[in-house]
Amino acid sequence: MSFHKAVDYYVSLIQSVPWIGDGLGWTVVRPHGEPLSPQSVASRLIGGGCPILVESDEEFDEEAESVEGAAIYLGESGGSIMLFEPGGFSYAARVPVMEWLSQDAQVWHVSWNLTGGKFLEYAANGRRLAVIPELDPRALHGPDPATLQDAAAALEGAAGAPWPAQKAAVMAVIEARTGARLSSDWFDQPRQVAVVDLPFSEEVTPIGLWHHEPELDARLRLTPEENRRAILLRLMDDLIERFDLDLAFIAPAVRAAHKGLPIDAGLLEEVRAEWENLGQRWSGTLYAVREDDETGWRRWLAVNAIRHSLRSLNEGAHFFDGLTYARFALSEEWPAAREWVRAMTHS
Repeated sequence: MSFHKAVDYYVSLIQSVPWIGDGLGWTVVRPHGEPLSPQSVASRLIGGGCPILVESDEEFDEEAESVEGAAIYLGESGGSIMLFEPGGFSYAARVPVMEWLSQDAQVWHVSWNLTGGKFLEYAANGRRLAVIPELDPRALHGPDPATLQDAAAALEGAAGAPWPAQKAAVMAVIEARTGARLSSDWFDQPRQVAVVDLPFSEEVTPIGLWHHEPELDARLRLTPEENRRAILLRLMDDLIERFDLDLAFIAPAVRAAHKGLPIDAGLLEEVRAEWENLGQRWSGTLYAVREDDETGWRRWLAVNAIRHSLRSLNEGAHFFDGLTYARFALSEEWPAAREWVRAMTHS
């Protein structure tokens, strides 16, 4: 399809799906080599951790607006992975996230929302290289602005054309560069959704333990499952005692885990609700501000450490997001915890 036909296609798409014209966040990850799976891209979204993945349905779509954090829809198209954020208030566009997504890949992102914000961004090999704020080609800047020069030219060519020509031109550029196409049919199909927790710092801290404790993470991955399970169980017990977290749903969930029982989805949802309740201070914010309430912030992180440790125990104790959250919750007390964790790993 020619570029002009692609522009016409996206003009039609935006006009036929009215809410897209109001708000959209569309990110396309094109790997340099082997194809990426939606699951691996979801992991990159949080810096190498293990986000919750659900299959979208009407019930989740209605609930997604109240989820603290971000709900990011995943799909495959033209050898690339697409990320879609309704409303256009994009988590994926944050600089650290663009850098994680673009490891051994190129990443294109366009977004607009009801506040009037509009952006086109490009990253590759772990660096954000160029951005066009307000979709204004004159505002193109970044370490390597030439990487968006063709997009700037397309925007220049659409200047003065009726709405939504400029937005359609940007989407056509992304399709031309990645092979990905956003179609109206895609919105009617079941899709995976990555549920990303509200970040606990302005910098969007990575959740993969290996970012913070590379040696400990490596040891854990060589440790038998029985030891990993014992570590997560002790971690939860210590956090409950340290932060007075003998709460209505956390306590029975941890007791069940000690008995080796799987934690059902309903109970995990109640634990999530307890975590959200403790974080009400930061509801609706871009991230949790530690300085607002140091004690509450640490307690909130400790509950999330327990929540993700329970998830990991349900899945063979093979991921350690709970330890990352515990590391920040414990703060100056973490070195002592690191030592007992290390002692319980298989040498």
